[in-house]
Amino acid sequence: MSTAETPQPLSQVLITGIVGSLAVFAIAAAIIAPFSHHAFTEWVALAFMAATPAQIILGLLWHNSKPDFINTFSAPVKGLILTGITIVVGAIVLAGLIFIVGQNHGISPMIVQYAIMTIVITLWMVPVWQCWPFNLLSNDPFKVGIYTLIGSYFIAYGLWSLFFDYSILQKIGHPHYVANIDPGGLFDMWHALTFAVTTVGLIILHTLFDFWPVNKLAGNASQPLRGVIATVYFLVLSWLLRSLFVDVLAMPQVEYMIRVPVSLILGVFLVNNMMQFSLFSTLAQPIRGIVLSMLAIVTAIVMFHVYAYASHLHVGQEIGMGPKNGFAQEIWIASAMLGVTFPIIFLISGFFNFWPFKRQK
Repeated sequence: MSTAETPQPLSQVLITGIVGSLAVFAIAAAIIAPFSHHAFTEWVALAFMAATPAQIILGLLWHNSKPDFINTFSAPVKGLILTGITIVVGAIVLAGLIFIVGQNHGISPMIVQYAIMTIVITLWMVPVWQCWPFNLLSNDPFKVGIYTLIGSYFIAYGLWSLFFDYSILQKIGHPHYVANIDPGGLFDMWHALTFAVTTVGLIILHTLFDFWPVNKLAGNASQPLRGVIATVYFLVLSWLLRSLFVDVLAMPQVEYMIRVPVSLILGVFLVNNMMQFSLFSTLAQPIRGIVLSMLAIVTAIVMFHVYAYASHLHVGQEIGMGPKNGFAQEIWIASAMLGVTFPIIFLISGFFNFWPFKRQK
């Protein structure tokens, strides 16, 4: 998710991408391994998710070049500074999640899913809405990024309050259900979350097309009209995709979320970000996007099985899927893929610019 180009030959890009990807998996495994099953899927995953919106602003909006002073440094110092900024912001957000949203009741499905929504909304605000309306407040990209980050938390809270209902947890006697932080929204929690994650999966998939379909539909429209057109397009497409798998093919909705949009997001980042946006660069859109999408889908299928096996290794036994098992495997895979691996990809490919695997300028 960047427009940065690389002067490296394709062979070197592939070597750097493969070695960098192995490093990503190794770091993710090292982070996950020391923790118990529940400590990882609750506290560790939430801590990483608390920091992810800041990473999106730093990498996707600011292209790892803000604040300005960090440009005086090169890797690895620059990467360490960016990582430090992310950790500080993540710690502040984590405290806010626990004490403000969670009202000091500890980890609950409510605050975890709100944290996911903050990532969803940040990814909507930057590539789809291009930081509108926050870019009306200033011409300074740094200030726009700060406003967008803060605004995304408020927008996420509004949508989470409107659409998410957790009453099913009360019915089944879930030990972490807290009535006074249940927003009691319009839809069942899983229905709302699977749809929200589907929208982000499709937005990220469209980066492989350089948003070619949206550009065709929107034409020369500027914000907010462009954002409205893109929003309608992604909402309709998300409804169709989710309906195909859940309603037509009868795939359980939480399993669908993991197998399709979550795995696809990881697949896109591996074939795009980790390959420095260089694969099939001679092809024009939409052909390039189609070819990259096919590669991302294959990668997603493989990664689902890799992470499913990794969950068995971490827990020490096979953990089941579905409501009878508390969606244990689905939650583990989502936490490992997007909770941990996603930000580590940002770290390796963006903050550190593949240091030490790539020669730095």
